Amino acid sequence: MKSIPFLKLSRLFVFVVFAMLVLVSCANVVRADETAQTEQAKLIEKQKKAQETLSTLSQLLLQKKELLSEVKGLKGKLGQAQDDVSKKELEQQIAEVSKKLSDVENQIGALAGGTTKQDFYASDNKPFDLQNELQGLAEPLIKIIKNSTKTAREIDYLQSSIKEAERRQTMAKNANERLEGLLAAIKDQSNASSFAKTQKFLKAQQSEWQERLVEAGNLKNASIKQLQLKQEQAEQSNLDNYAAGFIRTRGIHILLALLTFFGSFLFLRLLGRTVSIAYGKTGFKKSFSARLIKVVFDYGTIIIAFVATMALLNYLNDWILLGLLGLLGLALIWIGIKVVPALIEQTILLLNLGAVQEGERLLIDGVPWRVKRLDHYTEFENPVLDGGHFTLPIRELIGKHSRPPAEHEAWFPTHKDDWVQLDNGYIAKVESQTPELVQLIELGGARLTYSTQEFVNAAFRNISTGFRIRQAFSISYKHQLQAIDQIPALLTKHLQAGLEAYISPEDINHVEVDLKAAANWAIEYDVEIDVKGTQAHRFEDIEGEITRLLIEACNIYELEIPFPQLVVHQPT
Repeated sequence: MKSIPFLKLSRLFVFVVFAMLVLVSCANVVRADETAQTEQAKLIEKQKKAQETLSTLSQLLLQKKELLSEVKGLKGKLGQAQDDVSKKELEQQIAEVSKKLSDVENQIGALAGGTTKQDFYASDNKPFDLQNELQGLAEPLIKIIKNSTKTAREIDYLQSSIKEAERRQTMAKNANERLEGLLAAIKDQSNASSFAKTQKFLKAQQSEWQERLVEAGNLKNASIKQLQLKQEQAEQSNLDNYAAGFIRTRGIHILLALLTFFGSFLFLRLLGRTVSIAYGKTGFKKSFSARLIKVVFDYGTIIIAFVATMALLNYLNDWILLGLLGLLGLALIWIGIKVVPALIEQTILLLNLGAVQEGERLLIDGVPWRVKRLDHYTEFENPVLDGGHFTLPIRELIGKHSRPPAEHEAWFPTHKDDWVQLDNGYIAKVESQTPELVQLIELGGARLTYSTQEFVNAAFRNISTGFRIRQAFSISYKHQLQAIDQIPALLTKHLQAGLEAYISPEDINHVEVDLKAAANWAIEYDVEIDVKGTQAHRFEDIEGEITRLLIEACNIYELEIPFPQLVVHQPT
């Protein structure tokens, strides 16, 4: 019982296979029938074209025979000519008829064999008359362009020939119509016999123009046939095959050339970089000879990569790409000649012999920078700026000047977290300083932003390295006896003790009160306090504390603080 479904499936499978075979056979029969019909149509069309070609060929052969006879007759007349004028006219006529005969023979050859004798014997190895090596390198490129456009140019020439033949046909028809009109007019004349010579001349002219009409028709028919042949040849050349051929040959050559150039260039650059790094780790400063070798190696890297690419193309016998590469090389040399002065200056800089030298100090936009490494892309650094590293092309350094830095010379007016006193008297902390911007935070939190160049040129005091607070103080003339020695000593002692209690004694460098002047209404003192930079953030607080201590000392020692007085003198 279980075998019955299997048998049914087997029969179904055999039936499907048999049906498919029948369908495939029918399809093949239909396809064969269609192919036969197509081949029959092509054969009929081919026979029709052959008949047309034979008809045109017969007319051309007849025209050739007539032209040969005409040349023979003209040569006979030339032998009998007596004067030079007649000889020149006959020679000119012979040349014109011979030219026509040559054209007809070319047309006959093109129709009969599909090509001409001139094309058969034409050589592609003709000497290329060029005046310099640049044009000599361009010869392969010009040839490939000519070959690739040969069919198109021939088709264009044949189309022009057809138009020219139609123009000649029109002229010949117009001339024949005019001559027929004149001959008809002569017949209508009552005295037609008096126009016998004129009639003879007009008939001769009509015969000539008839020949020209036939000649133009033959030229048109021959050009049409050749045009059809060239178009068929053009249709047979497949663009896809051309593209595939290009990729298989020249496309692969271009890829190999690019890989050779960039592979050689990158390998040599990597090799030079490795040697440079290894040399730099020894701790020795680069000598002139080392720099010279590096410059020669850098320039030689490009030359070696270029020569390796040319050697590859020469090995592949790809003269087109080799010519293009040669043209590119000559163009680069021509450009290089124009930039020789700048190239010399750059080379001098790379050799560390120019106005900018490695390790020296250079101002860029008003900001000092150290030349860290002099190379095609020179590295600069400023150790006190956040992100104080950048590079410039060597050509950007032409016209600039560097100098050796002085001992302990600052690379920037401030460091990060320094405190400065601005020109308005406010105290601010340096929050950040980069090659572009400097940000300050005033006491109280206000944020100020300057461009780096603007900040360098601004008027401010950096009080993080130490600062002096100066204040003026006055007492009354009633203390005149103690004003010279006792009072300055008392004020100095009181200030010293008070400030040591307010800030760390180690942060106080100097405290001094000196007699300054005897003014009109008081005795003036100059108070000077020198404090270390660690207390810069308390600058304003220390100023206030000094004022408080001075007033406190006056209260303790019963010193009177005067106020300005206006004295009025009355005449007696």
